[in-house]
Amino acid sequence: MPAPIAPVLSSSVKGPLGVAHLPRLWLKILLFASGRLPEGYRHGVGGFDEFLTTTLGIDSEAFVAYIETEKPNYLALEAWVRKHAATLNAEAIATVNARVATVDMKEEMLAERRERLGITDLTYTNAVDVNNLDDWQAFHDMLLQPG
Repeated sequence: MPAPIAPVLSSSVKGPLGVAHLPRLWLKILLFASGRLPEGYRHGVGGFDEFLTTTLGIDSEAFVAYIETEKPNYLALEAWVRKHAATLNAEAIATVNARVATVDMKEEMLAERRERLGITDLTYTNAVDVNNLDDWQAFHDMLLQPG
C-alpha cells in the first residue's frame, strides 16, 4: 500500500473560482480515493467540507463520487462545480471565504491539538491556522518515517 500523504493545501487556498477550501477538499477526496489520505482526515463530510458543498448548492454525494471515480485535475473539478453548483454566486463564495477565514476551532478539538502540537498561545484559535500546523506536523512525521 502506498504511503499516506498529508493534505498540506491550506483551507485558505483558492483556485480560479475564488472559493477557499475547494482545492483542499478536492485534494483530500482524491487522496482518499487513491488510498493515500492519512487516517483521521475528513473527506467530504462535516466541517468546512460540508459547509462548502451546502453553501454552494452542490450535491455532496455526487461531488465525492465524481472525484473518486474520475480523479479529475483541479481545473476539471472547477468546471464540474460551475456546471453542478446550484448557488455558485458572489454571495455564496463570500460566505464560504468569510467562514474559512474567521472561524475558530471548537474547544474540544483545539485542546487536543494544543497539547499534541505544543501550542501554548491560548489566543491561537483560528481553525485554518491550527489545521495548517497539524498538517505540517503530519507531513513532517511522514517524511521522517523510515522506509
